[in-house]
Amino acid sequence: MGDSPVSAVNLTDTHAGHRLLIRWVRLVSRSALPVLVVALLATLGAAYLTVTRIGINTNTTDMLSEELAFRRHNRALSQAFPQFTDNLTVIVEAATPDLAEDAAARLAAEIGARPRLFRDVFYAQGDPFFRRNGLLYLELDELDALGDRLAEIQPLLAALGQDPSLRGLSGVLRLALGDADTGQDGRRAEEAAVAPALEKLAAAAESLAARPPGGRPVVAMSWHALLSGEDPDPADKRRFIVLRPMLDFTSLEPAAQAIEALRRLAAELGLTEDNGLRVRLTGEAVMFQEELGSVRDGMGLAGLLSACLVFALLVLGLRSARLVGATLVTLVMGLIWTAAFATLAIGELNLISVAFAVLFIGLSVDFGIHFTLRYREAVEARAAPEANSGEANSGDADPGDALAEAARGVGGALTLCAVAAAIGFFAFLPTAYRGVSELGLIAGVGMFIALFANLTVLPAILSLMPLAPGGRVLHSPLGDPVQRLVARHPRRVIGGALALGIGAAALLPFAWFDDDPLNLRDPASESVATLLDLFDDPRVAPYSAEVLARDLAAGEALAARLEALPEVGSARVLSDFLPTEQDDKLAIIEEMGV
Repeated sequence: MGDSPVSAVNLTDTHAGHRLLIRWVRLVSRSALPVLVVALLATLGAAYLTVTRIGINTNTTDMLSEELAFRRHNRALSQAFPQFTDNLTVIVEAATPDLAEDAAARLAAEIGARPRLFRDVFYAQGDPFFRRNGLLYLELDELDALGDRLAEIQPLLAALGQDPSLRGLSGVLRLALGDADTGQDGRRAEEAAVAPALEKLAAAAESLAARPPGGRPVVAMSWHALLSGEDPDPADKRRFIVLRPMLDFTSLEPAAQAIEALRRLAAELGLTEDNGLRVRLTGEAVMFQEELGSVRDGMGLAGLLSACLVFALLVLGLRSARLVGATLVTLVMGLIWTAAFATLAIGELNLISVAFAVLFIGLSVDFGIHFTLRYREAVEARAAPEANSGEANSGDADPGDALAEAARGVGGALTLCAVAAAIGFFAFLPTAYRGVSELGLIAGVGMFIALFANLTVLPAILSLMPLAPGGRVLHSPLGDPVQRLVARHPRRVIGGALALGIGAAALLPFAWFDDDPLNLRDPASESVATLLDLFDDPRVAPYSAEVLARDLAAGEALAARLEALPEVGSARVLSDFLPTEQDDKLAIIEEMGV
């Protein structure tokens, strides 16, 4: 053993950095048990600190610096118009406008009775102001047409107004079918006026009588269509309820309680497809909720898959259960220490900074692989002279020699890699994107934690469970054939890789940049699918921006300048929401007797 070239590491041919690493690894090896006990206690303390004190902030807005002009403007807009922030839109659809309005009114009333879950509930059709002044928002010609239509069916409305029952309806029928002066078509004038309305009533009654048990009528009577004289389009049969749910951004489901309550209310009120109604949810809050739900659902599968791949990689590369176990224990300890640092330095994780775990696992396991492979090489090299001399391995060799040799061989390279990676992550610090900045801080410090763990915990474990020279090697059904294939056909391997690279480069011109953030979301989710369906509704403007002006005059001037831009479809200010031609409209309404 004394003649072994690696029985003792020569420190004279190494520089100060290497000598320091070698001495550190030897010190760890000689005090392996105390080192592991201290490391285990530190891990338990770090885990307790992280579990009890770490916070989660799922608010994507908070991932940007509060000092950005965008954030300042957003705060000012939220203070002036809080209904524009974190809102949720409930869409109620039915076979007729009447059913949709009745269902939306009942649902809005139930939502408003739950201030603990919902705030700023707004249902336009049910708002007292719009119910009182809604006719003023019609165009003048539309209001004229409505007045003419009401005059035509006035006999029907008057009769039903006096007696809204089957008896009153029979009175209308007697009026329509009685003997009196006839028009050119041989029917009384009143009959000609109410005939279309009676036809709609008859169709609805026949459909009601012909429906199967437990089913719903195919034809539904719509007073909206009766008054307008036109069949309603899809937008007429749709109602919107805009509300702000109470959100909990410390959870991965910030709007879960509100969304669950909405679905439960819809079911309790019978607003289901079986009753000819459909309630759907969309808006910023529910989109974000579904996005987080997909992240949560994918985390388990992705985490399990990553763990399996890392484990398979270690088994294929290290071929030793001891080396695999030591590397994994070191990896877990280092990850917990890094999470504790994040808890102390920042206090919370966001949707970007939480990715530090993935970065740490990928880089720290590389440190462990390099160190353990060099350690194995040193162990095998130390055993070679003994095999050549025919001496049996006494088993009492100091495992610190092989560990010190590994530190001499790769310690400097690992340190350089850790410093380079940390510098790259620390480059994120100056950005105003808080999520990226915090990720850079945690991941950068995590590189030094990974280096320390792999030069401390890993040697300590290997000192207590040293690798025996020529010991049992795990079988690799894939690694050996691949290595032989590469060694036998290097030119073909290089040629194949070059062909793949050229093919990938040829596809680059077909790649294009999609700047629509909506396409980042799952189109099959309810919120996105609902929003896509609403694109044809003229009342919906999903791509819009809000600008605050100091007063109405400044806002109108700014709107005029913005509307002149080719990129702007339309610009509105508060004055655009005031009805025009009010005197003429009021005169028509007075004639209608509404």
